[in-house]
Amino acid sequence: MAVSAYKRILAIALVFASISLFSQETENLEEESVEPTATESATGEPREATEPASTVDRKTGTSSTTSRSATVTTSEATPVGDSNEIFINSNTTFELRATDDSSMVDFIEYRVNNSDLIKYTNPISLSTEGISQITYRSVDKAGNIEAFKLLTVIVDNTPPTVSLLSEEPFYSTEGSSYTSKTNTFSFKAKDELSGVEKVEYAINDSEFQTFSKDNPFRVEKDGTNLIRYTATDNAGNKSREASVAVIIDDKAPKVEILPATPLVDIDGKIYSRKGNTFTVRATDAESGVRRIMVKMSDEKEFRPYVEPIVVNTGGEFTIEAKAIDNVGNESEVVSTSFYVDVNPPQSEIKKIKQEEQ
Repeated sequence: MAVSAYKRILAIALVFASISLFSQETENLEEESVEPTATESATGEPREATEPASTVDRKTGTSSTTSRSATVTTSEATPVGDSNEIFINSNTTFELRATDDSSMVDFIEYRVNNSDLIKYTNPISLSTEGISQITYRSVDKAGNIEAFKLLTVIVDNTPPTVSLLSEEPFYSTEGSSYTSKTNTFSFKAKDELSGVEKVEYAINDSEFQTFSKDNPFRVEKDGTNLIRYTATDNAGNKSREASVAVIIDDKAPKVEILPATPLVDIDGKIYSRKGNTFTVRATDAESGVRRIMVKMSDEKEFRPYVEPIVVNTGGEFTIEAKAIDNVGNESEVVSTSFYVDVNPPQSEIKKIKQEEQ
């Protein structure tokens, strides 16, 4: 009898020990914090955790998993979902929503970067530029805890910078910038955080259009034109409208060759006296004359005109001239042809027979 009673007491003690050990394990599971299991992508950015949440039923002590998910939306109800990262500015807010198919959602909690978890009540806004991480999860009324989700957000409050580029340099004089209608234009835009989404431009009062870097544009209207432009980054920041006034010079210079002594027409042939001086003059009412080029009949290529041309030898001559203005417009070639006779006439005296009276 003593042995049997001893065995019963030992069995009861083992049962109580097992219950105590199981209760301690249950408490440990309930107190355990479920941290986000973020992995790294090929680019080194954290990805959202995909492991289901481990939960413990407080009544039975058995563990289970749940894959209920919370949906993250912006204040305009634009779903963000499982995006790895998005670009925003501080005008953007985030709304947390959760659904549960059984015991209903109790609350949603979140934290920004390394802050403490707080219960979600109002839309989330981020004011500090740079990378921020929003970690969030929902809990239902039965105590089931969703696995943490992670959203990486790049806050960019600074508009991009943008400048106008021209294939040919402008010619500037007296505060005006001249160029030709063959010149092409493009833009250089830069944004340090989110990157440039688009550049838009308009010429004079036309509607803005998106610039394509593979399609530089021209301004072909003669006279003064205003190129207006702006850039927008991937966070929605838009630069202030900038503008550049350019004057399109589509008119070529006018050229003329002026002899010091006028040429003369003798029996259909044009003559110049020996030692005559020829001056070449060019005018341009827009950007001005850059240079004058001349060529004599015995020269193969045009050369810069630096001083008047003097002809001292006899023969047939042709002087050609052209001018180029400061934006590259080239005049038509003008020319003058003439003969120079260097041989003086020969005279003689002859006695005339007097007629008899």
